Amino acid sequence: GSQSIHPSVSDWVFLSLTMISFLLSSTPRWVFTFLFELNFLISRCYFATVNAAFTVYHALFTRRVCVPPPTDDLLQISASQAARMIRDKEISSLELISAYIRRIEEVNPIINAVVQDNFTDAKDKARAADKEVDEATPEQIAQMEKDRPLLGVPFTIKDCMEVEGLKCTYGVHHRKDTVAEKNAVVVQRMLESGAICLCITNVPEVCMWWETVNTIYGRSNNPYDNRRITGGSSGGEAALVAAAGSLIGVGSDIGGSIRMPAFFNGVFGLKPTPGVIPLDGHLPPVSGYRTEMLRIGPICRYAADLPLLFKVMGGEAAQALRIDEPIAMGKLRVFYMEGLRHPLVESPSSEMSYALKRAVRYMEMKYDLAAVRVDFPLAHQAMDFFLTSMENKEQPAFNEILADYNGSVNCLTEMARFMVGKSVHTFPALLVGLVDGVDPYPEEYKKKLLYKRDRLIRQMKDLLGDDGVLIFPSFSNPAPFHNQPLMTPFNFGYTGLFNALALPVVQCPMGLSGAGTPLGVQVVGAHKSERNLIAIAKDLEEGFGGWHKTTY
Repeated sequence: GSQSIHPSVSDWVFLSLTMISFLLSSTPRWVFTFLFELNFLISRCYFATVNAAFTVYHALFTRRVCVPPPTDDLLQISASQAARMIRDKEISSLELISAYIRRIEEVNPIINAVVQDNFTDAKDKARAADKEVDEATPEQIAQMEKDRPLLGVPFTIKDCMEVEGLKCTYGVHHRKDTVAEKNAVVVQRMLESGAICLCITNVPEVCMWWETVNTIYGRSNNPYDNRRITGGSSGGEAALVAAAGSLIGVGSDIGGSIRMPAFFNGVFGLKPTPGVIPLDGHLPPVSGYRTEMLRIGPICRYAADLPLLFKVMGGEAAQALRIDEPIAMGKLRVFYMEGLRHPLVESPSSEMSYALKRAVRYMEMKYDLAAVRVDFPLAHQAMDFFLTSMENKEQPAFNEILADYNGSVNCLTEMARFMVGKSVHTFPALLVGLVDGVDPYPEEYKKKLLYKRDRLIRQMKDLLGDDGVLIFPSFSNPAPFHNQPLMTPFNFGYTGLFNALALPVVQCPMGLSGAGTPLGVQVVGAHKSERNLIAIAKDLEEGFGGWHKTTY
């Protein structure tokens, strides 16, 4: 007899995919271009609406508060100067430490950057340093400069690097009482250089958001305008340095976590070449390609401190890069790129574009060179590269990290609790927990993205070589208002791009905007080009004043 044949589900799926593939392949290219441009235009309208809404609200209903400018001369010298003055007995370490403690007590009620102080121990160590200097012979003083170049100088560190005897929470409520039992390698190196740990600073939950807020210590505020964000995840660190509550700081950066806070708070921040500064003791630990993306580096007010801090943190690996050797600046090749063009990423504001052009023009005028405008088409896929690079099946699930590896957090239940004010987690962290493990791209497309990423790395390295730098926007706009990042979550593509590419970058302040908030640029180099980057940072500081005090 006759037998009817019914197509299976897999047959229907195959037929559907075949039809879609045919339609896509036969669609004219101009249709895709038109749809992209339309989407891009709609997103520009959206970003403009978000900016207008937050600006109007705060103009009508809130008042700007900034930290008072520092008046104590001890707060307005570089770490390099301070160390020399301590060795020369022009100032004492105790005087310097005490000045910074007074400043922290003055500004922290405004910016909420310090989450744990180490004042008593710091004063004891300062007295010991002063005693050692007083009793040292001239030969011993000279040796101190080589062996312990930061003797008696205070430093601060973000709450994700272990400092023995102090809490290390990385913003996770389940770790609110966890005390570190050892020092991170970078902390140990700072201590061995003679530097004195003054306090621990605030971070976002799990250090995975670009506004610094958690349920243990609350929200940190920008010293130039307390209604605005400090950035993340080194937000507390950069805010304290900018407020002259810290002289030098230790930050870390996996998607812009040094450079965004340094930019929003108007200070210098260096994301170095992979493999120079060890990650041991940084929490939570990373694996896979994330070990190329995550970097520890310095945050400081004065560019003169960058080489010293880089050498101390990097040890022999940094010494090998000949940071102190002079550079023929006139022979450096300068390139610049004006921004990212992607529907999910905001375009640079007029003030940001102007800051970039001023930096380029300054280098051209000072060294009689011609900067070259470039546009890497692949760079506009910054967010695709970042998200694909972050994927790591071996990394513990995000909801396990939220539970401090003791079980896991049910992010859906916690989101419901959050809505009624009962959760111990923040909204961004719960959102990340909900989407963690969801693949945004098919496997084949991910392979293409990784190929494109590696191709862009080669293009950048071939262009920059040993003597080239790329000046790039720090961000789309100056520091947004609190909670505004929730409406524009992918704007960190400006910094995340260079984590995906694993290239060294220095963030440089470029004065203040019309609203009194910092402007800046990023300077990018090929691997192990920190000497060039630091030299450019010093030049831009000379041209535009570097860190600026707050203005009322």
